[in-house]
Amino acid sequence: MKMLPLLAVALCASCGQIPKDPERTLERVRAERRFKVGIIASGEPVGADRQRLFLSRVSAATQARPAVETGAAEPLLGKLEEGELDLVVGPMAPHSPWSKLVTFLPPLGEQVTREGHIHLVAAARHGENAWITLLDAEATKVAAVQ
Repeated sequence: MKMLPLLAVALCASCGQIPKDPERTLERVRAERRFKVGIIASGEPVGADRQRLFLSRVSAATQARPAVETGAAEPLLGKLEEGELDLVVGPMAPHSPWSKLVTFLPPLGEQVTREGHIHLVAAARHGENAWITLLDAEATKVAAVQ
């Protein structure tokens, strides 16, 4: 019992900067004032206004500008997983197999298309927890907009 307060102090001291980014994504974005975004091109535009609002909010929160690359989902998500992109935004099915390889944020919106329900989603690299926390907060705010 006498060691419990000492253990608690030691644990708190080791948690000083949680959440952390092992690859320092948020730190780099703020330093370079730029974040690399992959925009998924789709046949039917899904949530373009929400996508712009989300990127605008992330820009304001980081004081950084998006450097945009447009393309198909698979190559962009592959680049995200490899760390070549910081963020991917676009329409995706609710149960994408990519959810095991990247972190999906709360949906920015939903649209019913001929193919069914499509979610406008942003994804970030697994483990970049400070970056993910910031993105999650901004995605939640965008999703709340009616």
